[in-house]
Amino acid sequence: MGAEASTGLSAEDMAKYAANLSEEDLKKKLSADEFKCLRRAGTERFRAGKYGDFFPKKGYFKCKACDYPLYNAASKFKDEGWDAYDKCFFTGEKAHILLRGNKSRAEAACGNCGSHLGHVFYGEGHTTTS
Repeated sequence: MGAEASTGLSAEDMAKYAANLSEEDLKKKLSADEFKCLRRAGTERFRAGKYGDFFPKKGYFKCKACDYPLYNAASKFKDEGWDAYDKCFFTGEKAHILLRGNKSRAEAACGNCGSHLGHVFYGEGHTTTS
């Protein structure tokens, strides 16, 4: 998405997700930068994330907007500047991360609230699953 944020999904699109969170509530919960990234598909500055060098042995990472569990701590790997994960949680057959777009430009989104999480890049070879 580059340095500039898009308008994100419409209110109608966001209403399709189980956690139908209001923009007003999220603006109160999130910082301005978090809101821009999660709800307007903005891009965090390169190496700006506070968890870039955080690699816990246990636990999980959750959506900042709705607290939905997304990734097991063991799925995080070192990348070039943004947090990177190679596997997400599933509940039955339902992935906790949804992909929008196509394989050449897949956007990762929270499966519970639709918040923008970043992009999926295929074939980089950082892990055995890429």
